[in-house]
Amino acid sequence: MNGAEALIQTLADSGIEVCFANPGTTETHLVGAIDGTNRIRPVLGLFEGVCTGAADGYARITGKPASTLLHLGPGLANGLCHLHNGRKAHSPVVNLIGNHPRSHLIYDAPLTSDIVGLAEPVSGWVRQVSRPEDIAEDGAEAVAASLGPPGQISSLIIPADCSWGDGIEPFSPIQRLERHPASSTVVSDIAALTKKGNKTALLIGAEGLTDPGLKAAGRIAAKTGVRLIAYTFEPLMQRGAGRVPVERIPYFPEDAAEHLAGLEHIVLCGSKVPVSFFSYPTGGGSLVPKGCALETLVPLGGDVITSLEALADELGAKTSGVTQALALPPPPDGPLTAEAASIAIARAIPQQAIVVDEGITVGFPAYARSASAAPHDWLFITGGGIGWAMPVAVGAAVAAPDRKVLCLQGDGGAMYTIQALWTMARERLDVTTVVFSNRGYLILDIELQRHGLGPAGANARRMMDLDDPSIDFAKLAEAQGVDSHRVNDCRGLEDVLKNCLKEPGPHFIEAMMA
Repeated sequence: MNGAEALIQTLADSGIEVCFANPGTTETHLVGAIDGTNRIRPVLGLFEGVCTGAADGYARITGKPASTLLHLGPGLANGLCHLHNGRKAHSPVVNLIGNHPRSHLIYDAPLTSDIVGLAEPVSGWVRQVSRPEDIAEDGAEAVAASLGPPGQISSLIIPADCSWGDGIEPFSPIQRLERHPASSTVVSDIAALTKKGNKTALLIGAEGLTDPGLKAAGRIAAKTGVRLIAYTFEPLMQRGAGRVPVERIPYFPEDAAEHLAGLEHIVLCGSKVPVSFFSYPTGGGSLVPKGCALETLVPLGGDVITSLEALADELGAKTSGVTQALALPPPPDGPLTAEAASIAIARAIPQQAIVVDEGITVGFPAYARSASAAPHDWLFITGGGIGWAMPVAVGAAVAAPDRKVLCLQGDGGAMYTIQALWTMARERLDVTTVVFSNRGYLILDIELQRHGLGPAGANARRMMDLDDPSIDFAKLAEAQGVDSHRVNDCRGLEDVLKNCLKEPGPHFIEAMMA
């Protein structure tokens, strides 16, 4: 078999089941190899940012890597934003990036670029295949590297002649490295800290925010009174009725400081040190309160669930933690404000739904209002690169076709990756997307005032407003084959949202905000 066929068989043997692709000429043999197997599902994205975001979403739901197929340096560059988000989420992703044949690189052809230089800032592992004989082994190493722990982006650059070279054999999968739990000594030391009760907080991340980790953390809190907290932008949190609630650190640094005041110890449980999203003239940086000591139960990439269970056992914590009761707010009425939209969303979330949140100014109240909604997974934008939600919703829906995906998207960010709607339609994905149309980058207006530079003048408004001309998102969705609706009040939003979530998707709702 040729190099491409050996690589694709190796990837399939190593657990790659999906390839989010936007290929070109240099990837022709890889396209042929995928065409020759039914083991890897190809999903076309009309923009590389859709492909890379979808791979991130798939990884967050399954814990397994998907691959992307990208066309040389410019194709990779189009996907960098959402590889940045995936890197911050520690999502395992394997990028297959085509390159010119090795003999062609000396000519500096139009698409020749420094692909390694583009890939390195968003990747934990980068390699360019140097010989056809190495392509399959390099592929196996790319998959193993992506799994970490912790998960990371692997980028494999493939010269075309290494794809078409003959006589290449597949390479056996490489066993992933084990994730280690906390030692008994560390568990004992952390158990002693919990005697301080609510002056100690467990900062929980990664798999600790799924049901098994939350149950163990709930036992610890019930026994000791410690606080359970999470960073503002964790990759995934399981929450809602029947689950142990965790406090989410507020977004703005002054709110976070107030929220964390009084803590004497913060124990990292699969989480990094919490920091503010931005710094301001008035402050920012680390969110650890002054005088508060940082301890580590288990680092990022360790076995968080086993470590939390061991801590609960060490404490003799047998009582289950307090879980969130199902309690939906009364139906909203009147204009479609952020608060009213949040209530409608909370009331409509189906059982075991996946919520992908880039709602920006609506996303924060929607998160707060949905704490007691039906049990669901909430995915956060970890890296801040906008236009993330719709591509991630594509990947989540491919990963979990038996679950409803609800995508919350701001109107400014929607224009970055509007092509994701076409992929939803083509793949018949069960996604309901709500775009909150406030006709501007409202978060920028808020930040301008926080920096003491508001209210915005005419020139500033020209850099933030989206109403000249206004964008008809419902028509954009319809043009790409997605069932589309436009609503102007909160009752209308709730009714349309519930109807859409009852039927197979994809669906699109443009919410015209007051």
